Amino acid sequence: MSLFKKMGGRGTTVGLDIGNHTLKIVKLRHQKDGYFLEATGIKDLPKGTIEGGEIKKRDALIDAITHLVNQCDPSIREIVFSLGGHGIISDKITFKIEDDDNAEELILWEASQRSPFDVDDITLDYKILRRFPGTRETEVLLVAAKNQVLQSYLDLIYDAALVPVIVDVDAFAITNSYALECAGLPDMGTIALLNIGHSTTSITFIKDGIYHSSRDISTSGELFNRIIQRNLGVSSEEAAAAVRGKASGTVDMNQLKQSVSLAAEELSSGIDVAFSYYKGSENTDSIDKIVLSGGGAYIPTLAQFLESRHQTKVQISNPLAHVQYNKNLFGNTNVESIGALLTVAVGLALRKTGE
Repeated sequence: MSLFKKMGGRGTTVGLDIGNHTLKIVKLRHQKDGYFLEATGIKDLPKGTIEGGEIKKRDALIDAITHLVNQCDPSIREIVFSLGGHGIISDKITFKIEDDDNAEELILWEASQRSPFDVDDITLDYKILRRFPGTRETEVLLVAAKNQVLQSYLDLIYDAALVPVIVDVDAFAITNSYALECAGLPDMGTIALLNIGHSTTSITFIKDGIYHSSRDISTSGELFNRIIQRNLGVSSEEAAAAVRGKASGTVDMNQLKQSVSLAAEELSSGIDVAFSYYKGSENTDSIDKIVLSGGGAYIPTLAQFLESRHQTKVQISNPLAHVQYNKNLFGNTNVESIGALLTVAVGLALRKTGE
């Protein structure tokens, strides 16, 4: 079991994104000339199935995973999944490595000397982010997963008749998905990848095409649902539809916009804190672009609000921009209206499992 493996090569990889509110699955075939989407699907989970990353209704989750797999491709067995941000600790360190022969030993020894990595109940892995030319210095990302959290998900996936071959982290899956979206030509400067889920929101910072750090924000799509439900006097189902950009004709659009702005201001306050942390660590005053993913990416007028509020370009993630697929796979659904929901799943499916 590995927390990291290289991207690329040929073969087929299945990414399973287990969110607090929905399951997303993506099966990518790795080809010489890119990627082909063989299967994909999205399924809502019963309310309360997962809360704060903790599995509350285990049987319901197993049934949902099994149903989604059978619906998309019953032959699926091996999958890549993510722990999200729950039970995950990460840190970046830079130090000198004389040669590749002693890299792993040195990195893991260094990790053991650092709190909170010097504990017995974690699974530790690392990824070399970059080597600095002209010196022996290497920038390394350390990631530790709490064994109790990791094992609960591993056991669940096995009980769903699947084989987990790689465990990833949402922030890295989102980073890989965005790299594919950029077609290998990453923007210079700082990109903030804002993943707005139903229960959690995270910001992943990319600097000059390289992962920098990630931060969590307490405001999520759930707040937008509650405010819309309260202010417009609609049911939770109608509020959820409005958040997805599918408001019914009876919804007052001015009230909807005001409600979105109210929740978006609270989201922006959390973004401000994360931006301040990043700017302080990098001694910079600018964030060059925000990219929205997750279900919250489609909240009506949110992108425009954030663009005005933070004075930077805002766009919605399109992880399938450079993926080939048969349009019949999506039926009558507009791919651009759901693509951002698949960002993490696509990033997971970019992992190469046959190495």
